[in-house]
Amino acid sequence: MKKVLVAVAFLCATTLGFAQEQPAEQNIQVQPMFGGKQKTEAQQKKDEKFLTSCDKSFTNRQEASKFFVERGWEYLNEGQVDTAVYRFNLAWLLNPDNKDTYWAFGLVTSAKGEEQKAIEFYEKALAYEPKNSLLLSDIASSYLKVYNEGKKKKKDLKKASSYLNDAVNADSTNAFALYNLSKVKFYEKKYSDAWRYLHKSRSIDLTQIDYSYIAELTAQMPDPKGFFRSADAAPATTTTKE
Repeated sequence: MKKVLVAVAFLCATTLGFAQEQPAEQNIQVQPMFGGKQKTEAQQKKDEKFLTSCDKSFTNRQEASKFFVERGWEYLNEGQVDTAVYRFNLAWLLNPDNKDTYWAFGLVTSAKGEEQKAIEFYEKALAYEPKNSLLLSDIASSYLKVYNEGKKKKKDLKKASSYLNDAVNADSTNAFALYNLSKVKFYEKKYSDAWRYLHKSRSIDLTQIDYSYIAELTAQMPDPKGFFRSADAAPATTTTKE
């Protein structure tokens, strides 16, 4: 534990240092994979010092990388995006083969609306774990956003559909994948299939449902099961007369 605390103490010191260096939009420390930029000699020496500290504090760099990924998720859940990305960067620096770093970079980049960049990161992660259902769902979600918000190219929709089918084949209980398959069918104007996948998804996890999407779907075709009202797309409720 003391060794880990030494690494964390070093990290805190370097974090304070980079936070005072330059604005976040210019600071490569808070850009995925350090922005792909060439580091200065001073930055490279700082990296070497950090790696040496971790070598003394952890069994190996894979373990250290996993540790910093976990800290990154914690900060991301707290809404401290820049701090989270810095932790993910350190995890990547420790182990460039840690798929979770690329996955994290994809999620952060997608949240910023940069879906094409997010897809590139997801693809890097998939190279290490091609049958990860949740990861397949995330890259498919980005392709759906590219399709919906862009020029609606069929190739993007096909990509999304392919990844989603792979996700469901890997895990048939992946509610997020089933929900997005419903959206694929909606865009293909196959509304009966859209409802079928939607009901599969909501039977597993109702929180995945976006009621604005259901309103769009019901406008094209009423819910065959009558679970959602066409008026406001809210779940139907049973009322009793007094």
